[in-house]
Amino acid sequence: MPYTTGGRNISGQLGMPLYGIQGVLPPFTGNSFWVDPVNGSDGNTGGPQDPYATLTQALTVAVSGNNDVIYLNGTYNPTATVAWNKNNTHLVGLDVDVWSAATISVANTAATSGAFSPLVNVTGTNCIFMNITAVSGIAQAATQVCWAEAGGQNAYINCSFNQVGNATAAAQAGNRALTLASTNNLFRDCVIGSDAVVRATNANSTVTFLATSGSSKFINCFFPMWSSVAGNTHVNAAATTMTGTTVFDNCQFANNTQGAGFTSLTVAFSVSSTAGGICLLGATSVSVGATIIASAGPVYVAGATPTATTSNLAVAAT
Repeated sequence: MPYTTGGRNISGQLGMPLYGIQGVLPPFTGNSFWVDPVNGSDGNTGGPQDPYATLTQALTVAVSGNNDVIYLNGTYNPTATVAWNKNNTHLVGLDVDVWSAATISVANTAATSGAFSPLVNVTGTNCIFMNITAVSGIAQAATQVCWAEAGGQNAYINCSFNQVGNATAAAQAGNRALTLASTNNLFRDCVIGSDAVVRATNANSTVTFLATSGSSKFINCFFPMWSSVAGNTHVNAAATTMTGTTVFDNCQFANNTQGAGFTSLTVAFSVSSTAGGICLLGATSVSVGATIIASAGPVYVAGATPTATTSNLAVAAT
């Protein structure tokens, strides 16, 4: 009998799991492991009927470069950073809805001690992450990053990174949904940030580009925020030497204009004028709740008025 979860049959042809209406998973040629934090045990075999309980155990047995895949069902609560350090090792959630996908989360957002950062640290390359929600942020005044991408050439599809699980965490200057320290990544149909908890007191950013980051694509992504601090930004590369071009195609950047204490952001993008790379926003990208997209730096928006000799040029956001 195929392994099922919540009434969903997740096995397809030749036993290959499916990930729902979006289609069949890529042809992973390595080993497959299942993780179910509620019904699994790390003493199991990791098969679909005998899943592990932790991602740690699944990562331990996965072989770097082997094109192995780990399937996560339910919510996994790590007590330390999940170190995704193996190349060509993939993670797929067994729910297809980004708002209720398989989840990696802090166990208790009301906890006042025990913060660790980042929640997930990806140093492996050529990995696929699909249908995964990550939630960080407890009631402790400490830097708390949800997801750190430092491997490069990785793909994120239908994922969500939420760093504001608690108001205390949301108020910290070092609070981040995503940090990028790598290149050539793809983010498609992702939700990055959150507007469930107001970000107050200290300025922070949803996404921060670190040294040597750049040349990545964000396609059909949503960046929600609820801010009462004008200095918050959706994207921050103010102190970074970026490389290449980072594209934001059909992305929405929304600061909750109806939230109590709402303050318009001074800028949506804070990018150094000597960043070394550029940020390019597609013509269908939208920013709400920020005075301007950018006041300085190489941030360009597609869609200048066509003339007799030019069409659909990109113009500086400044």
